Amino acid sequence: MAEASQYMPKAPPEASRWARTRAEFLRRIAIDSHFHRVFDGLPDIHFFVKDRAGRTLFFSRGLPAHHGLRDEAEMLGKTDHDLTPGPLARKYLADDRRIHRTGEPILHQVEVWMDHVGLPDWFIISKFPIFDRRRRVIGVMGTLRACGGIAPPELGPSRITPSVKRLREDLSAFPTIAELGRICRLSPRQLQRTFHEAFGMSPRTYWMKCRIRAACEALARGEESIADIAARLGFCDQSNFTAHFHKHTGKTPRAFQRGA
Repeated sequence: MAEASQYMPKAPPEASRWARTRAEFLRRIAIDSHFHRVFDGLPDIHFFVKDRAGRTLFFSRGLPAHHGLRDEAEMLGKTDHDLTPGPLARKYLADDRRIHRTGEPILHQVEVWMDHVGLPDWFIISKFPIFDRRRRVIGVMGTLRACGGIAPPELGPSRITPSVKRLREDLSAFPTIAELGRICRLSPRQLQRTFHEAFGMSPRTYWMKCRIRAACEALARGEESIADIAARLGFCDQSNFTAHFHKHTGKTPRAFQRGA
């Protein structure tokens, strides 16, 4: 890099002056009003910054809830292993190490992330290196945007998209694996394997998490009783609904509704 810099044209005086002006401007910005706050007004896009050790230092305000956390203080210092343990975390960290090594961004990559009830979904991820003043990579910043349950064009046609659509649309009754396989033109065994490869869980578990997400949304609106929500989503009774809800969110439906 030192040899290459010998052949780079020198910046004109005007550019150097503005470079100093920008640097001084950045030094004056308070942390709680830095540029990452612009993402607080974009509810469908999350922003994050991690240091070289993978610890989360900055993030848009919606990201803690995305990970099932109550406030910003719970998010600070968390790593991918803390937030999404298992194979997914290892994949995220492998991408970070690649950026640390090459200094090159990863743009518009489609990955699976989990939401606040642990429901996997396709997200479009972009990650960028953060350099210090000596051009050493000291961290990673990035954005993630949900694709709404349907594989985006960037991913290409997904074999299981019809089954994902069916599971999201019919929350009151689980279709048979054979039926899900038929609409995807896969055998039941192929459907199970492909689904697990994409989301790390079975179709039935994915469907249950879809029901829990729908319950969370209904509880937040406050327009139905807990018993009515349970009945509409096909649970055999309110106690059964409460047991499943607590298993997936760590709270009872009533505590969730009260914001406890």
